[in-house]
Amino acid sequence: MTETTVIIPSYNSSATIEAAVQSALAQTVPVNVITVDDGSRDDTVQKLQALARENSRLCVLQQPRNQGPSAARNRAIAAAETPWIAILDADDYMHPDRIRRMLQVARAESLDIVADDLIRVADAPSPITGTRLWSDDPIGCIRIDLARFVRENIGKNTGSRRELGYLKPLMRVGFLKTHGIAYDESMRLAEDYDLYARALSANARFGLIDPCGYFSVDYPNSLSKAYTSTELRPIVDTDIALLRKRHLSRDERQAISAHKALAHKQWAWVRLIEMTKKRDFRGAVRTFAAPPEVTMALVLRLCRHALGRDTIPHSGKSTPKRQAIEAMLAESNEQVGCQEAPATVLRSNGGNI
Repeated sequence: MTETTVIIPSYNSSATIEAAVQSALAQTVPVNVITVDDGSRDDTVQKLQALARENSRLCVLQQPRNQGPSAARNRAIAAAETPWIAILDADDYMHPDRIRRMLQVARAESLDIVADDLIRVADAPSPITGTRLWSDDPIGCIRIDLARFVRENIGKNTGSRRELGYLKPLMRVGFLKTHGIAYDESMRLAEDYDLYARALSANARFGLIDPCGYFSVDYPNSLSKAYTSTELRPIVDTDIALLRKRHLSRDERQAISAHKALAHKQWAWVRLIEMTKKRDFRGAVRTFAAPPEVTMALVLRLCRHALGRDTIPHSGKSTPKRQAIEAMLAESNEQVGCQEAPATVLRSNGGNI
């Protein structure tokens, strides 16, 4: 019985799509694969169609125009006929035994979402070393609740680019449909954070385990993209919507409020720069009409900018430890039952969102 559908949205992914799809089809348990091309202008679709002719478990869907990764994923989820879905980006790939390992934990612990700490690797053939996203050390199986998840998406707690929102989990379709949870199609940034946070606010049972073999490829210049205020604003709105939920605990509200404040500061700074470049000085002034902590952050960053200093000082403590991939995968061979993580496991190693 096929229990899992691997979902792969693609856009101009000609150079990487075949490796991604082949890694999904090569799993040690049967899986279906649904790719949704989001209006590519290269030969991504032609490569996918050629793969589909060779393997009946691959379904190729095409969007009529580019609508973003959230819309592509939602279309694939709607087409999936298995109890579980797994998200795979078109420029990443998986170890052949990844889905089997994750299903084993999901069943044993009755989880709705199970995520393995992903492994970041260089853009090179058959890399032998990499770095873990979240923890440099073995974690076994940790239960993640809403407050913990949100705090682990605040850079000063995790370190730069080590937030849990980057995870690509296995998710139970029945839970998503029962609670009406889908990707927000207005978001092209942090759409994963939004969906996981809403699932946890609906009491999803979420387990985080050691690496099972999701390989996130770091490409040259992959960190150079400058996000616009239009892309950043929905992150603030996501937290505002979460805070409207009446059943939240005090701890959850504190965590979400802290995340919202940081997201608001980042949005306001980018908005201020955009308005200034456009010489829209009224718009620039309106940016300061924000909560006091946001306004103060803008003033401080302007002062640092005027003094020629880095507007966001970064800590060097966030550098992850490079390890042998074989050793990292061995840590998940025998998963233990999910435990509530002690507060001391929460890192505070510098960095900023």
